[in-house]
Amino acid sequence: MTLRKLNVKWIKEMMEFDQLCFPTDFWEERDWRSLLEDEQAIYYALLDSEKIVGQIFVYNWSGEKDYVKIMSLAIHPDKRKQGLAHQLLDHVTKEMGQGEVKYFCGETRESNKAMQKVFEDCGYELDGIEKGYYIHPGENAYKYILRL
Repeated sequence: MTLRKLNVKWIKEMMEFDQLCFPTDFWEERDWRSLLEDEQAIYYALLDSEKIVGQIFVYNWSGEKDYVKIMSLAIHPDKRKQGLAHQLLDHVTKEMGQGEVKYFCGETRESNKAMQKVFEDCGYELDGIEKGYYIHPGENAYKYILRL
């Protein structure tokens, strides 16, 4: 497997992967395009034979604010429980956690115990619970933060 930054040329594959991993709560094409055209949005993918098997999508607020926002983190269902989510989160932290960045933040569904464990294993702390954050289906969000 290789880790690469991908751009808007991969939008079809990104959207298919997003729908596979989040069948009830995936992003629309206009949302992907809007973010991918922004220089501060970075999409890293784990590729296996040029197929996306893992991704982490971040927004780098350094320069404007002092943090990096984890927008999305997903692993192919057949590749889960192999530590790949940890590797992606650790890679982003090492690559972007320098200079003006003071913290990383992200959220996950209250029911997503696996992602909560990934955040906690990677040093993130629960920073709060936002009621009704998710709408497809409706659910609370666990907000996590990693202070550098």
